[in-house]
Amino acid sequence: MISTIIFGLGIGALICYLGGLMAVDIAPKQASGAALGIVGIMSYLAAGIQDIASGYLIENNKSVIDGVTMYNFDSISVFWISSAVISLFLALLTWRKT
Repeated sequence: MISTIIFGLGIGALICYLGGLMAVDIAPKQASGAALGIVGIMSYLAAGIQDIASGYLIENNKSVIDGVTMYNFDSISVFWISSAVISLFLALLTWRKT
């Protein structure tokens, strides 16, 4: 459990730093603080939406068989992988923006 927490904190910080650095790099110097603030707000908003969507998909794809709860992670895996591909594509759209 502790290693999972450390991994989550490490990846979360890395993603926040990369998103913030992209925003500050693209924005003019006078607007770098605003760009970083918008990225922070949108990160929290997106994390909340992701938690709701993941919870909904997990809850709706479970079945109880003889008193044992069985979870099917097929749709949630498609959601997570699709989200990763979409985020990669959106990041690539900023490749030449300087």
